[in-house]
Amino acid sequence: MHSDVSAPSGEYQLCDQERLSLALQAAQVGTWELDVAQQLVWLDERCRDLYGLTEQQSISYSALLEFIYAEDRNRVEEAVERALRPGSLGHYEVEFRTLNPNQNRLRWLYCKGQAFFNDKGQVYRFSGIAQDITSLIQTRQLLAYSENHWRNLVDSSATATAIYQGRDMTIQAVNQAMITIWGKDASVQGKTFAEAIPEVEDQPFLSLLQNVYDTGIAYHESEGKAILQVGGRLQEFWFNYSYAPLREESGKIYGIIHTATDITSQVQARRALEVQQQQFKAMLEGSLLLKCLLDPKGNITFQNQRFGEYTGFTLEQSQKKGWQSLFSDQDYRKIEKIASEGIRTQKGFTCESRLRRHDGEYCWHEIEFVPLFDGNQLLTGWVCRATNIHERKNLQHHLEFLVQERTEELEASLEELQALNEELGASNEELQASGEELSESNQQLSLSNDRLQRFAYVASHDLQEPLRKIQTFGSLLSQRYGHALGDQGLSLLTRMSKAGEQMSTLIQDLLAYSRISGQGEQFQVVSLQQVLTSVTETLEISIEQTQAMIEIDALPAILGDEGQLGQLFQNLLSNAIKFAKPGERPHIRIATQIRLREQLPSHVEPLSKADRFHQVSVIDRGVGFNEQFLDRIFEVFQRLHDKKIYNGTGIGLAICQRVMENHGGAITAESIPEEGARFHVYFPY
Repeated sequence: MHSDVSAPSGEYQLCDQERLSLALQAAQVGTWELDVAQQLVWLDERCRDLYGLTEQQSISYSALLEFIYAEDRNRVEEAVERALRPGSLGHYEVEFRTLNPNQNRLRWLYCKGQAFFNDKGQVYRFSGIAQDITSLIQTRQLLAYSENHWRNLVDSSATATAIYQGRDMTIQAVNQAMITIWGKDASVQGKTFAEAIPEVEDQPFLSLLQNVYDTGIAYHESEGKAILQVGGRLQEFWFNYSYAPLREESGKIYGIIHTATDITSQVQARRALEVQQQQFKAMLEGSLLLKCLLDPKGNITFQNQRFGEYTGFTLEQSQKKGWQSLFSDQDYRKIEKIASEGIRTQKGFTCESRLRRHDGEYCWHEIEFVPLFDGNQLLTGWVCRATNIHERKNLQHHLEFLVQERTEELEASLEELQALNEELGASNEELQASGEELSESNQQLSLSNDRLQRFAYVASHDLQEPLRKIQTFGSLLSQRYGHALGDQGLSLLTRMSKAGEQMSTLIQDLLAYSRISGQGEQFQVVSLQQVLTSVTETLEISIEQTQAMIEIDALPAILGDEGQLGQLFQNLLSNAIKFAKPGERPHIRIATQIRLREQLPSHVEPLSKADRFHQVSVIDRGVGFNEQFLDRIFEVFQRLHDKKIYNGTGIGLAICQRVMENHGGAITAESIPEEGARFHVYFPY
């Protein structure tokens, strides 16, 4: 039984040794064994090849040490001694270089073995394996060189740069520029991206990095926002950054290179500029002028609402058609030269030209181009604003035409004037004689006017005195003997008293009319606003009784006689109150505007030769009148309404006409029955 069992066991053990030997050969691993007592080393064929030995299977330990590179020899001996030391675990592991003197070839070996001890602590066996790790060491050295190379590139780069390794983005290298951006210190080296910058947890950066790592597709962001903990507080920053994959020679991705440029100041400056531009555009939108913005080359980039309303173009249409589409061909050729010179010199310029309106008409505008510069005095664009001067231009052309026409008339009349000059010279003596006569006549006329005014005063006084007695006696009769007169007698007394009052009023109006002579001796600047204020105070009782509503615009100051102007507006305002529709509150408005002489009604002919006039209008909503009687209403004693319904003497408007004549102006009216009346007075401007 013993021999039957032992024989197969030996064969099985032999098979295991053969298989182990074959496995070691396949792995190119050599085996060795050191005889500690005899200091001999047994080497198999692969081990001898690794040391560069001949066919001999054993070599002395000291001789074998000579094949080990000098700088590594002590480290190998120390490893052997440590393994053979009693009380140790007997483990032996070391990396070293071998150098065959005959082959002059340096080779790295990895040796591993085990020392076995007996009960007395003596080594009875020390064996192990040896393996060529030259390519592995070279790869390590290459990787170390590559890492140092990358680290040196990163450290020396002026651009903020970091290198991450693995999908967890371990920071392998980072320069000071990137550390400054992160607001951290050098301790981030070796940490993962998430550990080093925990505040970006809810921001997209780690997922972007991992996506580049997974896909191999680089990522670039020209303007990305990041919230970073810098200076002890969270702050908003903007970066231009890139993530690019790093690959091994095999093409496998092993890391990411991250570069970044801090553009926070540029973004903040651009945002501030955008706010300024929005404010500037809002200011342009609020203008009544046509305004637009142009780029440095003259292309439209913005237009205000008024510009679009005038041209009928949207911004897109204006950009497509160009601002030159707003000019006629003739005008464009002129303005193109001016604009080209302005763009070349980058200096503002102003010109006058016609601009096409949305309906195809061309209107004159004063166009101003103002250059815009940035902080570095670089041209950023132009502001174009256009002011409508069409009316002024037409007036200018009309005046030029009139001047030309008048010049031609004067030239044509020059000969006649020269001919008349002789006649005038001959008539000079006669005129001088006539002048003396005229002067004497003026003195007589002045004396006659004085006598007339004295007569009017005396006559009115003499006429009013009997009327006052009639009214006084009538009042006494009514008071003392009314009961004896009866109702019919009292009625007659009342009618007599009213007739006396009307006669008294008529005399006073005639006196006022006669006192309004020619132009005042000393006209002065009079505020019509103050005149109307005084008139409304005089008519205060009438205004309150009728509850009249009176609107007065801002009125001008003119050259005139304050007393006569007060009579003028008191008559006009009292008429507007008096001729209100029955049962309605009088509603009166006093308005003013400037009128050119040619804009006056054809039948209005002011005595003044002024070119412009102040038109002051008294407008009511009363009973009005028929305009066919317009000429009559300004005559003395002319009335268009029943005096039983509307009291008055018929002199008030005649006084108004006399006042306007004295001031070189005119008065007229327009009305439709039951729709109110408009009385217009024209004062020289």
